[in-house]
Amino acid sequence: MRLIKPGWVHHDDKQIFSVDIHQDCTKFATGGQGNDCGLVVIWNLLPLLSEKAEHDASVPKMLCQMDQHLACVNCVRWSHNGLCLASGSDDKLIMIWRKSAGSSGVFGTGGMQKNHESWKCFHTLRGHFGDVLDLAWSPNDIYLASCSVDNTVVIWDAQAFPHVVATLRGHTGLVKGVSWDPIGRFLASQSDDRSIRIWSTDGWTMDHKITEPFEECGGTTHILRLSWSPDGQYLVSAHAMNGGGPTAQIIEREGWKCDKDFVGHRKAVTCVRFHNSILRRQVPDGSPSKPLQYCCLAVGSRDRSLSVWMTALQRPMVVIHELFHDSVLDLSWGPKECLLMACSGDGSIACLQFTDTELGTPLPDGDKNAIIQKLYGMAYGDGLAAAKASTMEHPERLLKPQSGGQAPILETRPVKFPISTDSSQRPISQQTETITKDGKRRITPMFIPLHQDGPTSLATTIVSSSVAGSGAAASRAVSSTAPTESAATPLMPEPLVRTEHGRLDSRLKSQPTSNQRRQSQPVDPADLPRLPRVEEHQSSTSGPPDLQVTATGKSEFVKAALDYRVHVQNGYLKTTHGMLAKITASDSTEMLWEFLAGSPVVNLNLCEKYAMLCSLDGSMRLVSMETGCPVFPAISLISSAVHCTFSPDNRFVGVVTNCGMLRVWDIARRSVNLAAGFAQLLSAHGQAIQFSVTDYGLPLIGFANGQAYTYSTSLQSWLVLATKDAIMFHGIKGTLPRDMDQISQKFPVLGMQASSSNYFCFSAGMELRKAEAWQQSAKMVFIENQIKLCETLESLDELKHWHRMLTFQLATYGTEKRMRQFLDDLLEDPEPGIPQFVPKQELMQCVLDTLKPHSQWQLMYAEYVDMFKISKSQRQEEVFATPKAPLPKDGSPSGSGSVAEGASAADKSEEATQVAAEGSPPAVTSTGLTTIATTTISSSSSSGSSSTSSSSPTSSSAPAVGLSPENPVLDDDSHTVCIEDSSSLPPLEVSNSPPPPTPQAPV
Repeated sequence: MRLIKPGWVHHDDKQIFSVDIHQDCTKFATGGQGNDCGLVVIWNLLPLLSEKAEHDASVPKMLCQMDQHLACVNCVRWSHNGLCLASGSDDKLIMIWRKSAGSSGVFGTGGMQKNHESWKCFHTLRGHFGDVLDLAWSPNDIYLASCSVDNTVVIWDAQAFPHVVATLRGHTGLVKGVSWDPIGRFLASQSDDRSIRIWSTDGWTMDHKITEPFEECGGTTHILRLSWSPDGQYLVSAHAMNGGGPTAQIIEREGWKCDKDFVGHRKAVTCVRFHNSILRRQVPDGSPSKPLQYCCLAVGSRDRSLSVWMTALQRPMVVIHELFHDSVLDLSWGPKECLLMACSGDGSIACLQFTDTELGTPLPDGDKNAIIQKLYGMAYGDGLAAAKASTMEHPERLLKPQSGGQAPILETRPVKFPISTDSSQRPISQQTETITKDGKRRITPMFIPLHQDGPTSLATTIVSSSVAGSGAAASRAVSSTAPTESAATPLMPEPLVRTEHGRLDSRLKSQPTSNQRRQSQPVDPADLPRLPRVEEHQSSTSGPPDLQVTATGKSEFVKAALDYRVHVQNGYLKTTHGMLAKITASDSTEMLWEFLAGSPVVNLNLCEKYAMLCSLDGSMRLVSMETGCPVFPAISLISSAVHCTFSPDNRFVGVVTNCGMLRVWDIARRSVNLAAGFAQLLSAHGQAIQFSVTDYGLPLIGFANGQAYTYSTSLQSWLVLATKDAIMFHGIKGTLPRDMDQISQKFPVLGMQASSSNYFCFSAGMELRKAEAWQQSAKMVFIENQIKLCETLESLDELKHWHRMLTFQLATYGTEKRMRQFLDDLLEDPEPGIPQFVPKQELMQCVLDTLKPHSQWQLMYAEYVDMFKISKSQRQEEVFATPKAPLPKDGSPSGSGSVAEGASAADKSEEATQVAAEGSPPAVTSTGLTTIATTTISSSSSSGSSSTSSSSPTSSSAPAVGLSPENPVLDDDSHTVCIEDSSSLPPLEVSNSPPPPTPQAPV
C-alpha cells in the first residue's frame, strides 16, 4: 500500500468538504470553499499516481476550476456513466456540470492559469430552502437524490432535469446523508434527529425508521454520509453509539436488524463508503478452493483517522491515525483501480493505493449481476425501473396516505417551491438556547416564515447553518434578489448575491488551524450583521408581479462573463438626495471603469462588448464594456426589469419588465427592433423565468408552469413554443440533436422548449416500454409544427434539423402517400411574391441525404433524386435565360426614327434621361436574373427631333453586343441604368426599326 498526500491539490488553504473519483479513474473532483465563493475543481489523477508525470510540466494537474456557486460546496458526485458531475452547496443550489469542447482561462489569474477541460453548468436545480449537504446518483443514473438542512430529501428526475419527482418529508432534523440501494428498491437517509429512514422507491413512502443505535448521538458532525454495500445486503451508517463509544452501525437488509457495528474510532464517524464492486481473492493457504468474495468499506471519523474494513474479516485491514489535522469529511473509491481517496476540513486530501493482493480484484459486472439476480430476482437497478414504470401507470400512489394514520410525507411540486399565505401566518416557535461547558451559547435554529400581505407567493431562503439541533432553518431568515441571468447557465436564470463578507456562510464555517479540532461555533443572533430584506419575487397567477426591492437598502452582487467581472454595490453612498449605487467593472488584470447610478441596480447582464444595467426606478442603461461610456441614453421602462439579455452575436439586447413590457433593440442601428406586451401571458402563466433573444432579434420567453412563447412581427401574434401536454412531451423526447453543447446557440427554439418543458436531458432517455401508435402520431404533429415555427422565425439550422427528423419519422412509421406529399412539396417552385429565406433545393438535399440509408425506400429515393436533378437543371436554364424586351403601353410597334403620337422625341428623350438620372435599382425577373436596361442618348441631339430612346440592348447605330452578367459591354456615350422593380417605372418606348439580334445566353 502507498499513502500519497499531494500538496498541489488544495483550495488556496480553504476547506475541502468533498471528493469523488471519476468512473474511468483518470480524474477526480473536489468541492469546498473558495475565495468568496464555492469552488469545484477537477484534477488529473495521473500526476498523483505517477511521480514521473507529477514532475512533467506537459502533464496538467488541474483540469478545470468552476466557481459559479455562491457559497461553500458541500458535496460533489460523478454520475455512474461519468458524463455528469453534480455539486451541492450552501447557496441552496445543485448544479449539474457536463464537459464541453475547448478550454478556457481561470478567472482572476490574468490568463496564467488555464482550464485544460471545459465543464459547463447545464442545469441549476432549485428545490431546497437550506444548505445542500449530500448527493447520490441512483443506479443507472435515473434519479438524483439530495438532502438539506431544511429536513427534506428531494428526488430529481435525472432524465428530465430540473423536474422534481418527489420531496420526502418526515425527518425532524438536518438531513446529512443519502444512499441508494443498488437494487433500486430503497433509499436511505440519515439525519440529526437521531434516525435513519428507509424510503421505498415504489410510491416514495417511508418503509422503515431506525432509531435505536442513534439514541445517544449528538449533532456534532457536519455530515453523516452513509453507504450501501454493492450486493445490497448491508447498510452502514455514520455516527452511531454503542456502550458510550462511537461506531459505524451495520444494518442488515433482512429485517433491518442492527446487531453488528464497526468499532474502534475515538470520535464520531462522519462518513463511510463501500467499494463500488464486489471483490474476490484466493484464500491465503493456496488451496484450489473457490475464491473468497467480500465487500470492502472505508470509515472516516472526527478523530482524523481512517480505517478500511472487509466483510470477510473481523478486524480492519488497515488503520491510519492522525492522517489529517481536521475531521475526515468524505471518501471515494476508484472503480477501476485499487484507490481510496479521502479529504479533510484542513484543506488537504490523501490517496491510498493498494495492490490486487492486498485489496482483491473486482468481480466482473456479469458475475455481480448474477449474484444480485440470485439474491433478489432482479438485476442491478431494476427496482428503480420497475418503480418508475409503476408510478407512471399508477400516479395516484404519489398522493396515497401512509398507513398508521400518518399524514402523507410525500409532496410533488414544481421546481420553485412557494410557501402559501396560510403557512406564513403560523406562529414562530421559540428558539432553544443552551450553554456549553466552555460558556459559549448554542442556538437551535427554528423555522421563521416570510409574512405576506397578499396572495402572492414568495420563494423563501434561509441563512446557512451547521449548528446541531432539530430545527429546519436558521434563526434569522434573509431573502435576497439578484440578476436573473447566469453566464454559466444561460437557459436557467440564477441569483448572484454576495454578503458584505463575500460568502453566505462566512459567519458559520470556521477555518481550523493545524492543531485545532473543527467544531460548529454557536452564533448569537444579535451579533449577526443586519442585511436588507430584498426578496426574490415569484409571481402569482392573479396578475403581473411587483418587484419587492427597497430603494434605501444595501445589497451587493457580482456578475462574471468571459474575462469580465462586474460588481454592483447598491446603497454604496448616502447623499442628501438619496442613495447611490456603485458599479465597477474589471477584467483579469485591472479595473476598467466605475459607474454611479441614482437608483438600485436590480438586474444586470453583460457580454463581450456591452453591459446592461436595469434599475429599480425602471431605467435601463447600456454601456460599453471596455470604457463604461453609455451606448444608449438612459431609457425608461416604466417598471423594473425582471430579465435582460443579449443575443448570441451581441447584435440585439432585450428586456422584459414586471408589468409585462417587452423591448428588443438593435444596438448597431440604435433603434427598436420589437416592442410588444405580454401582460396577459403573465396573468395566465405566472412568473417569466426564462428570457433570451435570437440572432434575428426574436424573443423567447419561458414561464414557471412550463409554457414558452415567441413573438412574430409578421403575424402580430404570440406563437406557442412549449406546453405541458403529451404531444410536446413525446414530440421532443428523442428528437434532441446529438451535439447538445451548442443547443442554445444553433437551436434557440428547441433550447427554450427543452428547458421550459423540463425535457432537456443528456441522452435520448430510457424508454421503459414500447412507444404506442398515438405517440408516433403526436411526434409527427410536433415535428410539422416545429417546421412552421422555424420558417416563421427564420431559424435555418433548426429548420434543416426538423426536416431530417420528419424524414426519419416518415421513413420509419409513415406511408408512401405521406412521403410523396412531403417530397413533392419540396420539389414545387415557391409561389411568386412569397419570400423564401432558405431555398427549397437546400432542404430537399437534406431530406434525400436522410432518406438514403433506408433500404425500403430505395426505389422512391432513386426516383426523386432523378426528379431533383432535372428540377435543378431547369432552374439553372431559367436563371441564365435572356429576358424579353418590354412592350409599349399600347402594345403597337413604333417606326424607326419616330416617336409615339402626341409626344415629341425631345420629351421622350428627356423622360428617359430623367429615369437614368434617378438611378433606379435593377429589375428582378421571375427567374431571379437582374436585367440591365440601357438608355442611349445621342450626342447630336441639338435639333431635339432626331434623338430617340430605345429599350433595346444597344442603340440602333451600334452593333449588337451579347449581354450577360459576366459581360456588360456598353458604348462609351451610353448610360446604364439598373432597375430593381421595373413595374414602378413607366415602360421605355421602343423605335419602329427592326429589333437587333437577340443576344445568346452564355453556356
